[in-house]
Parts: sequence; structure tokens; C-alpha cells
Amino acid sequence: MPAPTKLAQLNDLLNKAELHGVAIIRKMAEPEKFAASFDQFRGYIDEIDKFYVLVDLVEDQLPLFEAARRDKLAHNLVNLRWQVCIVEVNATRIFILQIGEKGRSMPFGSRDFLQRRRDRLGDIDLFYDRFGEQHGLPKLQAELVDTVRRLLDNVIGKSSSLPDLLADAMEQSRDEPVIQQPRLRSPGEITGSVTQKRRPAELKVKVVYGRYYADGMSLQAVAEACAESKMTMDQLAQQLGVNRTQLGLMLNGADAMSKRIYEDLRDFLRKG
Repeated sequence: MPAPTKLAQLNDLLNKAELHGVAIIRKMAEPEKFAASFDQFRGYIDEIDKFYVLVDLVEDQLPLFEAARRDKLAHNLVNLRWQVCIVEVNATRIFILQIGEKGRSMPFGSRDFLQRRRDRLGDIDLFYDRFGEQHGLPKLQAELVDTVRRLLDNVIGKSSSLPDLLADAMEQSRDEPVIQQPRLRSPGEITGSVTQKRRPAELKVKVVYGRYYADGMSLQAVAEACAESKMTMDQLAQQLGVNRTQLGLMLNGADAMSKRIYEDLRDFLRKG
């Protein structure tokens, strides 16, 4: 039997997840609060992502509850998560249609974000395949998903992607002059100099609901560490289990990174 304090903390986390999910669902009735601009919509998606993180944290600790309550909570969380998934799909459709009606173009760097919205449709399909029948979830209309996918394909084709920030950072790192420092030497020793190795920077992050967001200087710090280690960003991304674009977005603070990736990057910088 877990300690009362542990259960109290878990119940508090469960309450936060449920309230957060309900707030997201209610906001769906007010498109002017989430679909009037790209920044508004992105903020709404961030709130949805935070909800998923909260639910993940609760589900990881469900074994602390007794069997009867654990099964009921698991069922309720799956249903609440599915309701938010449906909101996510509908909100995407509303946002794209509203932006189109107003004749607005997507801002610079929006393509990667929109592509992730498209990828999410596949994730949502997989979630239903896994839990739909077991928990009696209402099926998401195929026509709706197809419509959202077509809308996204259309705006993705017209939107701009981020510049290759990784390449820019690597190039800047290579262009920086090597710092030469004089050193003390014994009489008669040949005069020379040594290269001063940069001291690896710490990876500065902000933790939000269990996810790690890097500050704006992390990209340059990692690029310098790669240059010193004679490693490319592609190789580092492969080691971390992500692609080059994902790594760039995480280091630029545009995407969250997992605790594992944060710790791997932190250790990489310290060893540099």
C-alpha cells in the first residue's frame, strides 16, 4: 500500500489532468480564442500537448491504486484523452479554414509545425486502433480526417520551413578564430602556443509539465561541441534517435525534448 502522501500527490495530479482536459474541450466552443491566428492556434496545441503529458504521468503511476479503482481510472483517462484527440482534429480544421477565409498566409517557419499536425493524424488513428474497441470509443469520422489531411497538405505546400539552423550554427562555429594562448615554458624550450579548448556550456532548459525546452543558445553550444568532437549534427541526431530537423527544433526551443534526450545532450556537452 503506497504512502498516503504519495496517493495524495497522485490524486492531485489526476485532478489537474482532468481539469486541463475539460478546459481544452470547453475552449473548442470558442474558435475566436484558438483559431484567430497562428500563434493562438499554436498556443492551443501546446495546451493539448501539456494535457497529454499530464495523462502520461498519471497513467505511469496507476499501479499505485487498488485494482478496481485502477481499471476505472484507466478507462476514464482513455476516454478523456480520446475526447481531446477529437478536439485536436476539429480545431486543426477550424483553424485552417478560418485562416483561409481571412486570406492570411502562414508565418515563416510554420511548415514544420504543420507537418507535425499532419503526422498527428496517424498517431490518433493508431490510438483508436489500440483502445477504441476495448473502451467503446466513438469512431472519428474518416471524412473529417481526410478533409483535415487535405487541408494540411494544401497549406504545407504553401508555407515556409525554418532555415537550416543546424548548418548555420556549424558554419559559424567553423568560422570562429582559434584562440591561441601563450604558456609558460622552461629556458631553452622551443617557443610555441597551444590551442585553448572551449569549456563546454551547460545545456540550459526550462521544464514544463515534465518536458524540457532548451533556451536559444543551446543550438550554438551543441554545434561547437560537435565541431570539437569532429561529429556532424546528423550523427548526433542519429545517436539520440531523432532526425536532424527534430534536433534543430529542440535545440532552438521550438519543440520539447524528453528527459532522456536532455540528459544525453547535457552529458555530451560536458564531455566536449
